[in-house]
Amino acid sequence: MRPAAIQCLLLIGCLSAPAPAHAVAALHPLRDRLTDEAVARDQATFEAVATRLAVFDTASAPHSAYAHAEAEAWLALARDEYALNDRSGLCETAFDQAVALASALETRSATLQAPPRIIPGASRLREDLWQMSDSLKRTEALRCVAAYLGQLEVTLVRAGHEAVRCKSWEPHPFAAAAAQQAAAIRRKADDCVIPTAIVPAAAPALPEPGPATPPAHIVEALRRLGALNNVHFDLNADTISATSATVLDSVAAVMKAVPQIRATLIGHTDPRGSVAYNLALGRRRARAVYLFLRYAGIDTSRLSFGSEGKAAPVAIGNGIHEHALNRRVEIQYSAPGGVQLEVHHQERDLQLERSRVKPAAKPALKRKTGVRRKRRPALGH
Repeated sequence: MRPAAIQCLLLIGCLSAPAPAHAVAALHPLRDRLTDEAVARDQATFEAVATRLAVFDTASAPHSAYAHAEAEAWLALARDEYALNDRSGLCETAFDQAVALASALETRSATLQAPPRIIPGASRLREDLWQMSDSLKRTEALRCVAAYLGQLEVTLVRAGHEAVRCKSWEPHPFAAAAAQQAAAIRRKADDCVIPTAIVPAAAPALPEPGPATPPAHIVEALRRLGALNNVHFDLNADTISATSATVLDSVAAVMKAVPQIRATLIGHTDPRGSVAYNLALGRRRARAVYLFLRYAGIDTSRLSFGSEGKAAPVAIGNGIHEHALNRRVEIQYSAPGGVQLEVHHQERDLQLERSRVKPAAKPALKRKTGVRRKRRPALGH
């Protein structure tokens, strides 16, 4: 490979000027991710890599489509593990993989090379699916499934990570997702047929159709979901309560009955604590709802999640009731046809802070002069 300082782009027989190498900032070590400034710089680093990946058109090159999809999947994995304060090294490895693939795309040196066998924090699972991916790379079906193979291999890495991190009786959604992705890839490979070029006969221009009226069952489903558009969380927690689980069971039942409906999950916190901590806490809450719906049978292609932290409170005030209303995940539904959704916030799973009983006063002791205790900084909520 040529040194980065003298890399050139060969364009239609002419040698262009040297392409400037991207200066890639490294993520802060885990011990240094304690300030808003450090977290903001790391988020900017993620965005810089995402911007580099966004400029590529990979439709005509299977090896580039594979590398591009894999790079985006690695970057998403790095962001998720960063938000969860991963200590296994998987976050840094995933980020390095995304950067390396972005550089390969920029220098037109992308290949079909699979991820390394040994990855920190993850075991290697489902060897049969790894072998299936490797074999499809050597067939004509690669042009139809290249991007899907890149996504599958990173999902297998995630499944290996959750196998290390989770107990055997706990849900393993990424292992199930890898099996579903592999089945879909097999079907796409079987259906992959080289198209025959046919010159169509000229047809008269038809008037553009107006917006389609959505079917009545979709309108009715969205009306029901309008009363199921949020769940609440306990103080500084990202676990789903039994009452919230009942709400989400109803959401999953409606979405399974009407597969045209999609949902975006946005995590929120109350206003206490730092911006960075609350953004991460909101993302963990949204991810908990995402995994619940995924385990309940909702295809992940219909779900997305994010966080606004403490930036968008639904209730203003410093009381425990206002704080409880703000500790939530909002579910934004969408469906074809642009149906207007009438939203009603539900509060039956509201979790108020438990009142703290002050201990009985102790006899006053003589305090040493010049010694003062420091207050501990408040966390997010």
